[in-house]
Amino acid sequence: MIRYRYRWSAVLLVLIASITTPMLAADSPGWSHATALPHEAYVAVEISQPDRVLQQLFEPRVKQAVTSHPEFVRQRNQPDFLQMMNLVEYFERRFETDLQGLLQKLLGGGITLGIGPGEQVLVILEAEDEKVLSEVHDFLLMIARNQEQGQNDSVRSAEYRGVTGWSFGPGQTHAILGNRLLWTNQPQALTAAIDRIQQADLPNLASLPSYQQSRKSSAKRPVASVFARMDVLKELPPVAAALDQQNNPLLTLLLAPLMQAWKQSDWLALDLDLEDLTLTMTVTSDGRADDGALPTGFAKSTEAADGAMPNLNVPRQIAGISFYRDLHRFYAAKDDLFPQRTSGLIFFENMMGIFFTGRDLTEEVLAELHPEVRMVIAQQEYPAEIGTPDPQLPGVALVFRMKRPDQFSLVAEEAWQKALGLINFTRGQQAEPGLILDKPTHAGVKYTLAAFLPPEKSDRAPAETRFNFQPALAMLDGFLVLSSTDALARDLIDALQQETKEGVVPEAGNHSIAQLNGSSLASIVRANRETLIRQNMVEKGHSREQAEAEIGMLAAVVGSIGRLQIAAGGDRAEQLTIELELDLQP
Repeated sequence: MIRYRYRWSAVLLVLIASITTPMLAADSPGWSHATALPHEAYVAVEISQPDRVLQQLFEPRVKQAVTSHPEFVRQRNQPDFLQMMNLVEYFERRFETDLQGLLQKLLGGGITLGIGPGEQVLVILEAEDEKVLSEVHDFLLMIARNQEQGQNDSVRSAEYRGVTGWSFGPGQTHAILGNRLLWTNQPQALTAAIDRIQQADLPNLASLPSYQQSRKSSAKRPVASVFARMDVLKELPPVAAALDQQNNPLLTLLLAPLMQAWKQSDWLALDLDLEDLTLTMTVTSDGRADDGALPTGFAKSTEAADGAMPNLNVPRQIAGISFYRDLHRFYAAKDDLFPQRTSGLIFFENMMGIFFTGRDLTEEVLAELHPEVRMVIAQQEYPAEIGTPDPQLPGVALVFRMKRPDQFSLVAEEAWQKALGLINFTRGQQAEPGLILDKPTHAGVKYTLAAFLPPEKSDRAPAETRFNFQPALAMLDGFLVLSSTDALARDLIDALQQETKEGVVPEAGNHSIAQLNGSSLASIVRANRETLIRQNMVEKGHSREQAEAEIGMLAAVVGSIGRLQIAAGGDRAEQLTIELELDLQP
């Protein structure tokens, strides 16, 4: 008989448990998964339709992408990997099926994971075939007993209320009830789960009003779902700190609408669906969006038709982000939002005072802008006379819309040139080349451009980092564009002119919209591969082989994101929601 090391029996159990997520197994007899979870559980994850998940995981494109990846090729010849595959092949032959069919028999009834107080974890695995579950468990028990010699009886069992509990080693206890496996990291969590299953009147997650309310918020039965008790999680120091950003103006500006709703919520629910390698996710909570009366109301309009503008699209785009943010109202409430004056905020105010010639930043600058803020990030193409810098940085641009462009455009131009002058003055003190200002024209729009002179011809490569930047200011049709590169400024001029021609309107109700192009982001990772490898080796102490594997995996994961879109703010029954759609491209 082939002798498998014990750790692989544990690995298989952990693998089974790790594919976990909670949702009511309403079709199964006797008791639901949520009934076995404690009512104190603050996170419950459920996969209610494992067959649909497995179908997508074993889709030919996914299998090809995984098995052809260099890291997989490297691992498949390792002894531990070969032992695991021998174990899998044994079960495939025993039950006359392949790996997908085996997992379907073991997981097809649904999987649930609950996390509760004291770091208790309870996993419920419902097999489609009770016989397969029983035989797999008996086989692993045999292996564990075969390997326990000299390990002080690592395999133990005990009876509780007619149920046999098993432990194959420290840190795990499990029991089988019919076609269901219950796995916990603490013995008392298993006995408590058995109590709840056998006594329906005991408090459990299914009886919790907030859990019941979260289930009603689902538009349809999702493939997987997550339930979180925000009333409990908010008491945990890391979560409380994450929701309290009084010392971080930028995070408050970007995330205040979400954090404000979650601060007052008792629960949060996340529903996932998966179809044709497209993942759709909806996040809801009982916390209400700001009604506009609070200081965080700068992301809430009194007009129902208002919202964030659609994202702009340009060539070589990596990401686009669009916000509805009343910057005037945001900054007017700074004393309430940021009671502690941080050094960063003081420095920002001082610089703005210089650039805008002492004008009041709240009433004379930010009040001149509409509550439409957009950001665009795009790959760069470098001219031959400059060469390719190391590292290669993407271009970044901000787009605003002015209320009185005839008056404010001159103010913005003056501030922009002062900022460039300060940069040149600082670089001059350090004996570094400065930026040269120019006034080129593109598509009938004259804009301000600053760029470094091309480097002198030499054998030195790559080009210096400064050639990632050609700051540009463009104003057209009431729009104000601040770009880090000339090419992105020109692309945005084209996009804004097209948008004006088409009469694009805001997405009503959504205060935040984002999109990401994974293939473009992966190109940036690959372009900076050597730089990232060196950084990984220095910061993490990895060998070059380890760093190459980690960066290669990063590029593969990022590259598998075909298109990601997120919209936040549209309310469903007055609840704040987030809608996410992700197209996977293995």
